[in-house]
Amino acid sequence: MSSIEKLNNVQHAELRVITEFGPGYGDNVMFVPVYPNEFRGLQSCYPLLFFKDPQSGVFHPIALLGFEEGENLFLENGGWDAPYIPLMVQRGPLMIGFEESSDADAPTPVVAIDIQHAKVSQSEGERLFLEHGGYSPYLDRLTAIMEAIHEGHRLADTLAETLVSLDLITSCDLQITLDNGAQHQLAGFYMLNDEALLGLDDAGLQVLSERGILAAAFLMFASQSQLQSLIRRKTGGA
Repeated sequence: MSSIEKLNNVQHAELRVITEFGPGYGDNVMFVPVYPNEFRGLQSCYPLLFFKDPQSGVFHPIALLGFEEGENLFLENGGWDAPYIPLMVQRGPLMIGFEESSDADAPTPVVAIDIQHAKVSQSEGERLFLEHGGYSPYLDRLTAIMEAIHEGHRLADTLAETLVSLDLITSCDLQITLDNGAQHQLAGFYMLNDEALLGLDDAGLQVLSERGILAAAFLMFASQSQLQSLIRRKTGGA
């Protein structure tokens, strides 16, 4: 169960964050939400697909980490076996929260923490605050990560809305056969329609460019080659 609190250097002075990865820390997930402002780092490591929210029908970009529930093929001996780790994984138990302010037209963003998260500790990991209350270098880095996530939400919405309007998202159904003959089917996800993207006319490309997502679309396209790399990890060939 989560317990979200606004981070402060009095109540949370002694808190630390464990930086290892593993199933015991909640890292055994088959996909994670990602954002266009990190696609350059992601595309050389993970297949970038879309997950469709069953309630709202909205598409969200994701990095695929495995082929079945609870499977993350990048976990290895307490580490993460890829040169780039998605922002949502890096943030650990920290997040951007919002609080109402009588002096502001909109809620004010604040740094929050889930104190029930498995990576929160009093004795091991990276300190959040220095001895006299200032941010530790680790918390400085995570604050920058959360700012990037906050900006990424806007870009992800723009990306999905635009690709839908240009009919550039298609369903993704993938069947893989392991060395032992076992079969796995990847269903319920969506991917960039590469043929439609490459066939866009000047007007369509202009729309992508004007909305600042032209590079993101082609980085998603490039990431599709990582599906074969992920299959090799699944079959033990990585």
